[in-house]
Amino acid sequence: MGDAGATKWTAIALTCQDIQTAQAVQKELEYRQRKGQIDKDALLLTVEDPQARTGSGGATLNALLVVAEYLSQRKGHTVVTSDVLFDARILILHVSREFPYDSCGRAWTTLPVQPAESAAVGYDSLITNLDCLLHTITYKISIGSPAGVWVCSTDMLLCVSTPMEIDWQEHQSGVCVFAVPAAEDYAKNHGMYRLQKESNVVQDLMYHGGATAMKMCSIPDPQDPLAKAVPLVSGLVFFSARAAERLLSLHVVPVLDACTYVGLDSGVKPIHLSLFFDILLCMGNDVTMETFVSGELSRDYDKINRKWLIEGSEVMAMKSARSLLWKHLRGIGMKAVIMKDSSYSYMTTSGADHMKNLIKCPLEVKTDEHLLWSQFNHAYVEDGCSVEDTSIVINSALEGAIQVGPKAVISHCHLKGAIQIGKDSLISNIDIDASQDLDQHKLSSGILLQGFQLQLGGSTKHLCKAYTVMGKFDSLQTAYVKGTSTFCNSPWVVFLTRTGIDKEDLWPVHQTDYDRTLFNAKLFPIWNASETVGIKEILWLEGGEQDEVMLQRWRSSWRLSLQEILSCIDVPGELSYRRALFSTVGLCKVENVLKNNKNVSLLPFFKTAAVEGYAQQTLSKLDQVAMTTDSPGVAARCLACIADVLGAMAGDKGGLRSGPAANQAFQDAFQLLRNGQISSGIEALAKERNNWLDRPELLMRAARHYEGAEQILICQAVMLSKQFVTVTPSEPTPMDKWVTGTCPARIDISGGWTDTPSITYERGGAVIDAAIQVDGKRPIGAKVKRISELQLILVLDSDQTHSVQVTCNELSDLADYCNPKAPGALLKAAFCCAEVINLSSNQTLQEQLQEKYGGGFELHTWSNLPHGSGLGTSSILAGAVLAVLWKASGKCYDHQSLIHAVLHLEQMLTTGGGWQDQVGGLTAKINIGHCKAGLPLKVDMDPVEISEDTVKKFNEHLLLVYTGKTRLARNLLQDVLRNWHAKAPYIVENCNQLVENAWRCVDAFKAGDFEKVGACMDTYWRQKKVMAPGCEPLVVQRMMSALGPHAYGQALAGAGGGGFMYVLTKEPNAMETVKEILAGVEGTEDITIHTVTLDEEGLRVEVEE
Repeated sequence: MGDAGATKWTAIALTCQDIQTAQAVQKELEYRQRKGQIDKDALLLTVEDPQARTGSGGATLNALLVVAEYLSQRKGHTVVTSDVLFDARILILHVSREFPYDSCGRAWTTLPVQPAESAAVGYDSLITNLDCLLHTITYKISIGSPAGVWVCSTDMLLCVSTPMEIDWQEHQSGVCVFAVPAAEDYAKNHGMYRLQKESNVVQDLMYHGGATAMKMCSIPDPQDPLAKAVPLVSGLVFFSARAAERLLSLHVVPVLDACTYVGLDSGVKPIHLSLFFDILLCMGNDVTMETFVSGELSRDYDKINRKWLIEGSEVMAMKSARSLLWKHLRGIGMKAVIMKDSSYSYMTTSGADHMKNLIKCPLEVKTDEHLLWSQFNHAYVEDGCSVEDTSIVINSALEGAIQVGPKAVISHCHLKGAIQIGKDSLISNIDIDASQDLDQHKLSSGILLQGFQLQLGGSTKHLCKAYTVMGKFDSLQTAYVKGTSTFCNSPWVVFLTRTGIDKEDLWPVHQTDYDRTLFNAKLFPIWNASETVGIKEILWLEGGEQDEVMLQRWRSSWRLSLQEILSCIDVPGELSYRRALFSTVGLCKVENVLKNNKNVSLLPFFKTAAVEGYAQQTLSKLDQVAMTTDSPGVAARCLACIADVLGAMAGDKGGLRSGPAANQAFQDAFQLLRNGQISSGIEALAKERNNWLDRPELLMRAARHYEGAEQILICQAVMLSKQFVTVTPSEPTPMDKWVTGTCPARIDISGGWTDTPSITYERGGAVIDAAIQVDGKRPIGAKVKRISELQLILVLDSDQTHSVQVTCNELSDLADYCNPKAPGALLKAAFCCAEVINLSSNQTLQEQLQEKYGGGFELHTWSNLPHGSGLGTSSILAGAVLAVLWKASGKCYDHQSLIHAVLHLEQMLTTGGGWQDQVGGLTAKINIGHCKAGLPLKVDMDPVEISEDTVKKFNEHLLLVYTGKTRLARNLLQDVLRNWHAKAPYIVENCNQLVENAWRCVDAFKAGDFEKVGACMDTYWRQKKVMAPGCEPLVVQRMMSALGPHAYGQALAGAGGGGFMYVLTKEPNAMETVKEILAGVEGTEDITIHTVTLDEEGLRVEVEE
């Protein structure tokens, strides 16, 4: 979630109810830290509450003691010292025990939100209330705070729209409490501060105050100056280092030490301390010792939250504790910060409130760019299921024919079958086995159906699953006899009459009707001695009619109340279930995205799988998809995904991702793929992969080989375009007569990269090119003649002083055509691609040449452009070679066949080329090549109709500048394809914009508007830099900056990184001006400047007379 403007925590501690929960929560925190959601240097602790009823104050003191011990030990101390507090920023989060609507509690309630791309963490995650609180405190409240201890409840949804500006000089000592302005009607059910006007010094704390208390506490409403508000206790407190030191000292004070593990280990009877109505209350300015120690001021709080303290033996113990609190903490200053631009929503036990918090979450504010609020959050919804737009699906898979009504919530479920879920309903924690009992069921509107994993028994723990059902409008604590008391949204009498259940079945006989509530009704069967019980019985409670068999099975079952269920929840089991379901849902999405070629990024899930321990399952799923698809394109993307998973498993310890991929151990698998045996090849790769999983560097090397395998399949996918190559027989040219093909170069004006496989066949592409002469010359060419010798003579760079000749006398001399570094590889591949020679034939090379042509061939090629020019040399040269070979060997072809043949040839070379170079350099003037998504890949070309005046202006205003730097396109290509296969959202969007800009540029050329053409060029250059961030050398940046005021637009040709830069100047014939400007730019000593002429012919083939 980013680091700019954030508090760097020294330690983060969560309080938990037991050791098992603490261990599970520790793992959750560590996952978040490994994923970058928590600073990597923060000490993470989960602190078990020493006793069941220590209260928020006792839990705070115990957690502070544990943190101080760890920090003391880190600094080499042998005893706890408070000195460690003075350079530390500590955050303590209190995790509540029970919440009826989330089995893991309020802190772990999963919200309908996911990390946005702008968060740049790059991991797939569920976002909980705890995550939101942590982010809010870290990035919006605590920024710039001094050393000290922050304490926060997790029982509320706390929204702060923008980072707060706090004068921390006022809070260098003492305590700072945070108050949210709230309406009186809301505040009457909560705690509130009475503040001194202007200074905001806290005078008193009140709980459930009446009209008099509201008047005493009222402050001006920050949102409406004419209205009044009440400063609500937000649950967030900051103790300065000095205040925290005094708080820490209480752990050695007898009686108060009973709140800590030290007291527990010493056999002291525990006491319950409230953070607000014990520890902080004694600091209020107007609080007297007598009213504080007696408990008079906290009486309203105790009536609801500490009923056992109203009378009994514990009263004296609490008076003694408060007396000591007064003695040790009185005198610490306490001031409030009013959180003006904020809101507070306590997570009540009302089902209606919980549904509202999910459907229209109060945390959803536009200023939180790190979060993306969405209807579907890590959800897989199979075709055939329908979900209303107002409903929410969180960490769930829906398969079959599931229908979800309006404003419903599905969370942590795997549902399958024909299930109808009514409006305003909640289904939570229902796994795929339990969903079988829901098949063909229609859940009524406003029903909350939940599953809970329980841990029952004393020392011998028994794990089981419980299911509950309630109504959205049911009140858990309303007495049974009251008219407003309901079950499943109907009066109790209706439920009892419908089912035949007696109230004595639900509550003990000795319990009064006023003590009988939905919360303590033994409704939910857990176990039966003779039959299996589960969700069927729960559905009967919700809507079944009288059924004597069902009633007897229900009565004979061991049943629990919701209260009992919440006290027995197996929190570690619940967290584990959610994580396993997260993996299942993710793998369903992976399969769906790959099989349907969706532009959805899977990399965040892969990175999460590596961190959270289900990378092997992910690899197996990718193997399965790759082995069962009939599309080499889909299989290639699967291999790219496997490489991403392996790279994520290696982390930052495996070295660079790019590197060689020719280890002998993988060659058998590679050969199977080359032979078209994709399933066997994938299986062989997976078998070999198991030998490379032990160390990060091995994982990274395996990832490189998977990318190599991916390139094999991409080549095979592109080779399907051979079906668009059509040649017909004709007369060969005479012996010893040269057939010469010459070509212009090309510049890509907009849309490049969208012609590159696999981008081009997965997304579709469009590139506008111009065929150009450089300094009035056509720089690329090839010539061939038939010779009487039965051999192939290949002469490279024949127009240069140091030409290279390769002679092929045997078929084996051609076999290395697929190695781009082999001498004459392109020419050898051309003979095979043009089907002049058949490497698979039983005939020798001489026999083939004699039988077909009565002799051999001598082939020459040349280019007057430097290596890595960016002007499309190799592909254009390939086109020229194929054209002259076809002509000499007696084959006729059309232009589209030649374009696709070059595409095929480059796959044979394993260079993985696209189609824009040959489209631009073999076709006259300005044209746009384009293709639709899908295989086989078919490229179409349309000439861009321009006037003679536009041609003249083009020739006068366009210049080429050779940067003197060699372009390393292959390295750039690897990075671009890696990002594309990961479907990074910014890459997908950039490719969409590349295509749009190409067509926009066509319109600009047709209109003869060079200012708009230049704007398209500039846009294109920015888009290229998004695709390949390393494509702009520093000297090019300086050159473009210097030329900017004098140019309509400019860009590096091709992939960038070096080679030629083209400049569309504002003034015609501006070569001297450009020379003069660039002469003053550092690092331009090796540049050369060239004129450009639009070529009006494209490929020209001539036969010697």
